Amino acid sequence: MLDVRVSDGLDQESLVAFTDRLAATGRAGAAQRAARTRIVDDVRAGRVPAGLRRLALSLNTPLPPRPRRSSDDPETPASVVVEESLVVLSGASDDELVEALEALVGRGMRVVVTAADAGAPRALRGRLPSALAAHAVEKLPSLDPADLRRLRRLLATSTPERRIRGRQELPSAGALPAHEDIAGCCARAARTIDGADAEEARVLPSLLRDLDAERRAAVTQVGRCVGRTVGGLNASPHVGWLRPAVYQLVHNVHRAEYEQLQSLAAQQRDGLERFGGVPEVSEAGPVPVDAAVIVRDYLSYLTEGGRSRTYFRPPAQREAQPVLSLFRVGGVVPQSVDEVGAVAFHLDLAARHREIDRLCQVLAVPTPHGPNDLRELADALDVGAAAARSVGALRHDVLFLQQDSPVVVPDLTAAERVARAIVDYDEHGDPAEAADELDRQADELMATVPAPTMAPEHERLVAALRAHDADAYAEALDELEAARRDAADQRACNELLARLRTDAPALADAWAAGSGSRGTGYGLLCFAASDALLSGLPPADSADLVVVLGAGALSADALLLTAVAPRMVAVVGDEPRATSGTTLLEVLNQASARFLRGRTPTAPEATPDGDPVAIPAQNSARGED
Repeated sequence: MLDVRVSDGLDQESLVAFTDRLAATGRAGAAQRAARTRIVDDVRAGRVPAGLRRLALSLNTPLPPRPRRSSDDPETPASVVVEESLVVLSGASDDELVEALEALVGRGMRVVVTAADAGAPRALRGRLPSALAAHAVEKLPSLDPADLRRLRRLLATSTPERRIRGRQELPSAGALPAHEDIAGCCARAARTIDGADAEEARVLPSLLRDLDAERRAAVTQVGRCVGRTVGGLNASPHVGWLRPAVYQLVHNVHRAEYEQLQSLAAQQRDGLERFGGVPEVSEAGPVPVDAAVIVRDYLSYLTEGGRSRTYFRPPAQREAQPVLSLFRVGGVVPQSVDEVGAVAFHLDLAARHREIDRLCQVLAVPTPHGPNDLRELADALDVGAAAARSVGALRHDVLFLQQDSPVVVPDLTAAERVARAIVDYDEHGDPAEAADELDRQADELMATVPAPTMAPEHERLVAALRAHDADAYAEALDELEAARRDAADQRACNELLARLRTDAPALADAWAAGSGSRGTGYGLLCFAASDALLSGLPPADSADLVVVLGAGALSADALLLTAVAPRMVAVVGDEPRATSGTTLLEVLNQASARFLRGRTPTAPEATPDGDPVAIPAQNSARGED
């Protein structure tokens, strides 16, 4: 027997030599030569057939025996093929072979059944049940092995929901509003405008929406002014008495008194600050009512060049001296211009103070008792006047927002509310407008595909927009993305099935139905003569297993069929045994192939010399690289 083992490792040239030795063991026909040329080219190109490499490895590095299975777990060709790359099956009936093929197809394996006699595969194919026969093809599909593998994966993972995707139309990603935009729009639609509890604030956004940009900007500016001035009013430490006073001022109640008090308080404050250094003036007795007029006339006489005299006193001096005698400036009766001026200033302050006191009583404002109180009063009145002016401007602008405007500003509280609503609208937009925008986008999204072909995820997107629910919209977007992947997988599955159907319509239908004779399987059966297979070896990964019928009569060159698939099952029946040269069974025995007996064992045949040729009954394990 020719030793075909690889002795120098598994490098390219060693594998080429191994292929040459296998090819030399047989008749070296045209089919074997074509196979040898193809395999050598593939090896030198770095595309080593997996089955040939496993055979060489098994011959080169025998592995220890694998323990036999327990009696509770009987071995079958289908179960052994999963663990072993080289299997010899002897004594199996045709029914057992059909059963084994059925189990292999049920496992999704692509099985090539071949024999030197082209009639043997055809005969076995004729015994297949109808469900299994649907998986049988004349030749391996022309579909690229990678595409075929993807088709099987898509079919194996197919679900009823995914298959429905083929009848659905999904909107493109560009047709969907971004989640960030929808979230902002939903936030605006759900927000309550400050002051919306009042009727005027609820209708105000619709009025502002109809204004041109310039007019709306002017109204917004007035609203901001009201916010600042009334905010200053509310922040004043005198808000307790100032706010009621401004409330009346807004309605023109005591407006004259308010403005007079504001003016007098400012004058009194400025007078005290301007003439704070004059000598102290005190009163020595009751002062007549017209004292201020008399003293001021005398002061005018003195400032215009007149002089006081002891004899022949002028009238102004005669009238003023009795009055001046009632005052002391620095402890003395006033005589000089400065001293008379100090008395006049004292009388003016006293007169304004009396008027301020009267006005404070009218307006229910605390009377100032000193310079500090006076300054605080003047500042508070200025704050109140500014608030009243801004409120008046707002009342005017809101009144003329449109003809028969339903919004009015009757009081200070309403002015604050309306001003907040105007500013809020300018800063955050109109909730109703945002809601209308969401409804518009929902309508546009609804119209992107016909209703009968609309996916549930698409409907959830529309429902989320109508419900103004940004979280539901985000969830629907994620679901729609998953639906797109399902739809893409289903389109690819349909396309690959259509391409498979051009070569093998029955197989495509069987795979599409997803059922074998005893369950789902995405395998196939190809029946072909060995010479046809060797003449045109299929591309790598086109098949998972090659089943060689009548292997007992074959020489070792038939092992070139290991280039067809990574695994081989050599079926030994009642065919005459090969007796010359290196046989296929001898090489498989050297490679420690797993030998299995069928349920119908056959008696060993005798050689021409009378010695029986038995199939070794062994359970050596074969490792997979």
